[in-house]
Amino acid sequence: MAVSTQDRRGEAQDAQRDRQRARTARGLRSAREAGPGERLPAPPRERRPALAALAVLLVVGGAAVAGLAALRADDRQAVLVAGRDIPVGTLITRDDLVEQQVSAEGVDLVPAAARASVEGRSYAVQEIPAGRILDLQMLNQQDPFGNGDAAVGVPVPPGRVPAQGLQTGDVVQLVRVADGEGDVLVERATVSEVGGGTDDDSVTTTTSPVATVLVDPDDAPAVAAAGAADELALVLLERAG
Repeated sequence: MAVSTQDRRGEAQDAQRDRQRARTARGLRSAREAGPGERLPAPPRERRPALAALAVLLVVGGAAVAGLAALRADDRQAVLVAGRDIPVGTLITRDDLVEQQVSAEGVDLVPAAARASVEGRSYAVQEIPAGRILDLQMLNQQDPFGNGDAAVGVPVPPGRVPAQGLQTGDVVQLVRVADGEGDVLVERATVSEVGGGTDDDSVTTTTSPVATVLVDPDDAPAVAAAGAADELALVLLERAG
């Protein structure tokens, strides 16, 4: 007997239903047939302790760097700086000064809080270039030229200054040395500036510096001549400060 097409289709549907019932009985329904709340659980994530430790180190390291930067910022202080070149003998004005944050210890810097006591009251006792941080050795309440003194620049070769050197504000005796004899040219002169070989406003016996000294105008020609002839020695009488 021939099987009709409709009978074959019915048998196929019955077979499909039988297979579905079998899968349901075994708990193997397809994801398409399962409900939203019946999906298979996702596999657990793989734990990576090394990456977790690295993340902790990065967080701790970043906090340490930030803390160190904050501590360094706290150590900085506002000080006075020359806003332009200030010639020796200049009465310091507001336009001569700017403020700058620096971190420095053990030096006599002029704090920005002392600005009112510097402006219009202090004189430059040495040449102060623009950008130089001011310290107490550069300033004086008295005009270095108030007595009509003349500023004379003299070379100071090694062996013509004390072993401990010279610095701004020192009081010296100027002696002309020739033919084994010494002749005092100026009993007391003030060193208003030193330089030429150092960055700390001092003269040592290992540099080839120039010192500016304040002398009476009548003595200036003899001092300048002795310096030019390399016959001048500076004898320290009083140390500055």
